[in-house]
Amino acid sequence: MSKVFLDKISATAHIESVVGTTDFSNGQFLELGVLESDGESRAVKPANSEETAEVLLAHAPIDYGYPDFDLAKWKLEAGKIGRAYHLQKGDVIEVTTDLVADADKVTVGANLTIGENGLGFKAAAADARGIARLISKESQGFDGDVCVIAIL
Repeated sequence: MSKVFLDKISATAHIESVVGTTDFSNGQFLELGVLESDGESRAVKPANSEETAEVLLAHAPIDYGYPDFDLAKWKLEAGKIGRAYHLQKGDVIEVTTDLVADADKVTVGANLTIGENGLGFKAAAADARGIARLISKESQGFDGDVCVIAIL
């Protein structure tokens, strides 16, 4: 399903226009590369560590009311420009449970790090600070269960 909700993000948050050579789902941590020929977007690839996780893909595609549009199945296609955010300490986001590895086993208060291949989150090692903390689990009705995450 891979949905990201930007609950508490600064009005002056830094947003990157990004483009990759493969498809990406919302919730993908990305490593920034060079400026593309359009002079605006940056080339990206999946992050593979906390150190390379520079932005989080949280693109909001425009829905013109097409009956077959389903945000739960949406992906940023290779070569298309999407929106990614530089997350900062204190930001709060919600992600659908598919973006937290073993979400049913991760307890509220647990520290999180980036997930496998940079997609979403997973529990950080017991002695690690991670990049975020799970602060709540909630139901979003139509969107299902979500994990509320504070960026550290």
